[in-house]
Amino acid sequence: MSLFVTGAAGFIGGTFAYEALKKGYKVVGCDNFANSKPETIKKIKKLFPDNFIFCEVDLKNIDDLNKAVENKNISQVIHFAALKSIPESEEFPEKYWENNLDSTANLLNVMKINNIKELIFSSSASVYGQSAKQPITEESKVEPLSVYAQTKASSEELIKKSTSEEALKAISLRYFNPLGAHSDLVIYENPMTEFGNIMPKLIKVFLGIENDFSIFGDDYNTRDGTGERDYLHISDLIEGHFSALSHLKNISSYEVFNLGTGKGITVLELLDTFEKVSGMNIQKNIKNRRSGDVDVCYSDPSKSNKILKWNAERSLFNMCDDAIKSIKKNIDEL
Repeated sequence: MSLFVTGAAGFIGGTFAYEALKKGYKVVGCDNFANSKPETIKKIKKLFPDNFIFCEVDLKNIDDLNKAVENKNISQVIHFAALKSIPESEEFPEKYWENNLDSTANLLNVMKINNIKELIFSSSASVYGQSAKQPITEESKVEPLSVYAQTKASSEELIKKSTSEEALKAISLRYFNPLGAHSDLVIYENPMTEFGNIMPKLIKVFLGIENDFSIFGDDYNTRDGTGERDYLHISDLIEGHFSALSHLKNISSYEVFNLGTGKGITVLELLDTFEKVSGMNIQKNIKNRRSGDVDVCYSDPSKSNKILKWNAERSLFNMCDDAIKSIKKNIDEL
């Protein structure tokens, strides 16, 4: 039996596929390279030529998606594929709805056609919006502010509805803010994207590609005025997926779990740690807040700790250190 991994060329999907293959799983991966590069797939294929199949597929094309899935003996689906930038989603909302929600609907239909009954969905803590109470539990109200967050919340609802109507079991994992790189330094977060996450932006300054690091807002209701987030090492995040895969056999239909550390860290605190790890003094550029960003967002991971037997173990120092090491090792690919 094989795992079907959407978004297998991306930072999170690629890291999961790599780790799954290391653990002995067979993996069928797909991606359309909309915000990823083929180098990740080439490396995985080279390392695991016998147990990895890749299909270049756009999930918006249901016929191509079905061809990628059929006759592959797939037991479980891990759905990572999505556009993921809050600022970009505000600029191009229709693109996000089509890519994130319509693709999820297609995937659910293809799973039904091929009698695949188990799904892990890559959701986001952004679905909570600006929660009045911190830390955030799975029972906190879902009030997404950005278009990106709305597409994730709507995808969750679509999946939940499918579990009530079909013999489908699904878990939505609400990620907080993944950083770092796998300790093997094979898969990393590419900094060369226009709408990148916070670590790639720091890496660009580290590499001399950018002169300064933009901080969007210094007037938030936090201890230093910058946004506060729950940063999570990518390897801890990936282990949470394997814990969720194991837990699927214990559920009847649908469950939600937070994946986070339970600790809030501000942008300035992250910057300070990155400077200590890199040995650089990084020039800051304070800009206006971005639409869709919230003041504070950090998790209560106790449900995942108790039920999934999962804990985030790696530190912010580890996240920065592994990110820098991965870029140094793979610099020729950029």
